[in-house]
Amino acid sequence: MSRLSLNMAALMAPRNVVLVGASDRNWSDRVHQNLVRFGYPGKIFPVNPNRKELWGLPCFASISDLPEAPDHLAIFLPHEQTIRALEEGGARGARSASMLAAGFGEGGDDEGRVRAARLKSVLEKYGIAAAGPNCMGLAVGAARFTTIPDEHLEPLTKGPAAVLCQSGARAQTFSRGLLDAGLGIGYIVSCGNQTGLTFADYIGYLAGDPNIRVICCYIESVVDARTFLAAARHATECGKHVVVLKAGGNAAARDAALAHTGALTGSLEAFDALARDAGVIRVDNLEDAVEAASMLSTVGRPAGRRLAVMTNSGAFKSIITARAEYYGLSLPDLQESSRASILQSIADADVSNPFDTKRTLPTDGYIASVRALHDDPGVDAVLIAEELPRDAGIERKVQNFLALDAYVAEEATKPVVVFSPLTFRETPYMRELRSKLPHLAWLRDVSKTLRTLAKVALDADEQGVADPPSTVRVDLRKKWIAYSRNLAGPTALSEVESKALLADYGLPLLAEVVASSPEQASQAAEQMGYPVVLKAVSASVPHKSDAGLVALDLRDAAGVLSAGRKFQEICAKLPAELEGYLVAPQVKDGVEMLVGIQRDPEMGCVVIVGLGGVWLELYKDVALAPPYLERERALATIARTKASALLAGYRGAPARDVLALADSLVALGRMALELGDILESVDVNPLLVRTDGQGAVALDGLVVLRPPQT
Repeated sequence: MSRLSLNMAALMAPRNVVLVGASDRNWSDRVHQNLVRFGYPGKIFPVNPNRKELWGLPCFASISDLPEAPDHLAIFLPHEQTIRALEEGGARGARSASMLAAGFGEGGDDEGRVRAARLKSVLEKYGIAAAGPNCMGLAVGAARFTTIPDEHLEPLTKGPAAVLCQSGARAQTFSRGLLDAGLGIGYIVSCGNQTGLTFADYIGYLAGDPNIRVICCYIESVVDARTFLAAARHATECGKHVVVLKAGGNAAARDAALAHTGALTGSLEAFDALARDAGVIRVDNLEDAVEAASMLSTVGRPAGRRLAVMTNSGAFKSIITARAEYYGLSLPDLQESSRASILQSIADADVSNPFDTKRTLPTDGYIASVRALHDDPGVDAVLIAEELPRDAGIERKVQNFLALDAYVAEEATKPVVVFSPLTFRETPYMRELRSKLPHLAWLRDVSKTLRTLAKVALDADEQGVADPPSTVRVDLRKKWIAYSRNLAGPTALSEVESKALLADYGLPLLAEVVASSPEQASQAAEQMGYPVVLKAVSASVPHKSDAGLVALDLRDAAGVLSAGRKFQEICAKLPAELEGYLVAPQVKDGVEMLVGIQRDPEMGCVVIVGLGGVWLELYKDVALAPPYLERERALATIARTKASALLAGYRGAPARDVLALADSLVALGRMALELGDILESVDVNPLLVRTDGQGAVALDGLVVLRPPQT
């Protein structure tokens, strides 16, 4: 076991706690009260040079004066004193810490960043596993340990939920929501700036706790996408569910993008493309996070989006049907064997999906109906619309719930979820009854329930993922790294240079000619045959059509000469350097698609596909995928776009070569993996997807490279 792993254990269950900067007038007083209230079994050492005694305990002047090695430092001091306390504590053998101080670059100030680097150096020097800085501490149920200064903090359990939040205030709000929903919480961690431990460290640790089934995260920034995704994938493989509420959108990055692909994607979309592949379930708000955690902690994820619903209200049946379609869920017709099973128990039933029982069924018929829905091979999850009785006296419904809980625990192999039509305030009787039904997932409100199912359900292309290529084409990588070393920053290549790179990675291109003058361009057009397209070659104008530097459907030498001279006039006015004239055959027979790569500031490169040409920014019909693609995954990504209907042959049009489009995505993914940090973005628009069997061809291409990152 590594030193960090050992010290993570000390962070979560320390032998002793040292309250550095202890006082009965600051947050340390609340932390001490919580430790006593939780029944923390270890020793508590207050440190304050101005006190001899505090809370009935001896108070020490410094960490160096402690009678034994400190295990956890809870530091309630300003930033500079926090660094000194860590240095002193590390020298005495401290293994873990929680740091509440701010001033470590939260606002992006240079002085704070320098301070954060010093702090990180001290933590690495001594191998201290630390939460924060700028955090609100942590709490661990099994260890009866906390450094959270919240006097209303309830004692935790061993699980099944863990809460990780970058914001201290959100951690407490999140936790209260989970507790109100009846979930036990094993961990609350306020991660702060992540100068110490990151989300990846916490998720990796929690993956090994058998009591934890769902890890709930509020994330403002991902420090290292590679380690975060690896930790999430590991947790998923260990049977944990990682639910994330992500602060999103990077408008500044999109506005500054040199390629159109940058304007089409945001941080949330890039996060989804990569994190969902690692098993992460992203939700849009805290309420949805609580609903998802409630479901996942008991019954897990459905293998698809096909639902069977049972209700006792015809009106409710109509509402469910409409909302399911809205959230992209299906209510398939039940198979004849399923219908027959229900009719055996309820002879007068009108069996459909949703199934309206019209009354509260006897327990035998109730369970038989649920079993029939569950066993239908066309169903991925069963939803049961029910309300808990508010008071005693409805014994049939109570017996149905008890029998359903037993059925889910002993027989069910698919998620069975109970949901109420509204979010009700629970009575003491309802809470007591729910506590007797530990195997049932309880969700609230029709829309929230269906939205939750849509978020957690696995899609067909998530059942298996291709491994990244095991080999890297070293010569190609060296060639383009050498080129990028001469760049001052992100730089758009000319169309000629861009297409040279695309050709290296196997993107399909036209036979084109670069001319140095309008006269040479007209000669090249004569040899090529009309009609042709003429484009200006200029690295300083990345979007040539917007600037009037593309001429289409030219049918004679005079037209080519005229267009070339007009390009000279436009470039002189911009001003822009006119490096040459690109002559290409005019090709029209196909569907214009966009394919590309975009680097997200947090998550790294994603592959993009969508409707291209002049419709690109109007419809923004794009789907994103991780770069480690194979053909089947690429096809599934294409199928998520509305343009897939055009490619299939819309309203009598011929079907297009979707396999060629998929292969282009695979090639771009390999480019993203092999070129790594020098690749900023790729914009191939349009990629003309021709009639089925005739391939595809890139009519335009823009690559943005950046210098190698240290």
